[in-house]
Order: sequence, then structure tokens, then C-alpha cells
Amino acid sequence: MKSYLKALDSHVKLYKVLAATILVLLAFAATPEQAKAQGGQRVVQLSGFVTIGDSLYGVSNVSVYVPKTDRGVQTNRYGFFSLPVLTGDTVVFSALGYKKQTLVIPRTYPSSSYSIIMQMQEEAIELAEIQVIPWATERDFKEAVLSLKLPDEGRSAANKNVDPERLRELFATVPMDGNSNSKVFNQHQQIQAQNRYLIPTISPFAVLKLIDMLRNGEFKKK
Repeated sequence: MKSYLKALDSHVKLYKVLAATILVLLAFAATPEQAKAQGGQRVVQLSGFVTIGDSLYGVSNVSVYVPKTDRGVQTNRYGFFSLPVLTGDTVVFSALGYKKQTLVIPRTYPSSSYSIIMQMQEEAIELAEIQVIPWATERDFKEAVLSLKLPDEGRSAANKNVDPERLRELFATVPMDGNSNSKVFNQHQQIQAQNRYLIPTISPFAVLKLIDMLRNGEFKKK
């Protein structure tokens, strides 16, 4: 009987320990928001769409992150994103060529999800002018240009190309191209057409002389 009571007592203690453990686990599992609320912040799922200005064009590869934390994502090819944040967090939207935008999640935000449309504004960055030259100063560059000597081979070739004798030789030996041949052919066709329909011209003096010969009867005498 004593052994039975002793075994029963050990089982009761075991059941108490198991029950206490289950209650603790259920407490943490059933009230996660209350546990997080003790620190004054709750988890909020931030989701949204990043556009260019007030258009409907999504911006890809925009960094969406909470500074000084390891929480951050990038927008997909269509401009959508989703990121878990805490109430009170400041979320930064950053992309090359656009101005940084920030979003503050209210500390007293009641819902577990937050949806936005973030409008990014383009940023024009004007870079300073940079002159890259192989000389230390502009004065050294001018002196180098003034002291530059062109090779004689190039000068002699240029003089040869503009020599009058050489030009006449090229004019006589270089054949005409297709455009020139077409022009010459059309000119010959026009000349042949004019010759075909040309009316012979008669000198008025010859006509008068012929009339005088007819009046004088020179053709009858013969």
C-alpha cells in the first residue's frame, strides 16, 4: 500500500510539472502581442508599391530598410515589397537617382498590417567638371602643341594629292562611276531625239535669190 501511494504521489508531481510547463507554453503562444507589447512595440507587416512620382510605373531594386538594424528588403521588378517592422520604426526608401523617402510607423498603430504606395522623386545630380590631360598645367599643354613637328611623310603625301599633273592624270584614267555614266547616256539620248526631229533651216537670202531667178526666167532658158 505504501509503495502504491508513493508511486501515485510521484505521478501526481510529474503531472503537475507537465501541466505547469504546458500552461507556460500556452501563455506565450496565446498572447505573443501582449508579450511584445511589454516593450512598447508590436510587429507590423509593412507592404506596398513604390512608384515614380505620381505615375503607375513601379521602381525595382529600391532598398527598403530600418536604419541601424538588419531588417530590410528590395522591391521586385514590379516595385512591390513586404517587410516586417515594429511600431515606432522609421523605414527608409533609397535608390540610385531618386531622393530618399522615409516612413514612420506610428507607435500606437493598432493593426498588424500596414499598406502604402510610396512615390519616389527623381534626383538630378550635377557632377563637377573634370579635365583630364597628360600635362600638369594648361601652359605645358600649349607649349607641347606649339613645339609639335609633323612628319615629312604626311606633308609630302598631301602635296602629291593636290598636284595639278596628278589631278589631270586621275581625271584621264579614273573611270566614271554609275551616276556619271547615267548622266552621259541621258545627254546622248536627248541629242539624238533633237537631231531626229530637227527642221532644216533655210536662209532667207537664198529664198530671195530663188525668186529672182524664177522671175528672170533663168530656168526656162536652160
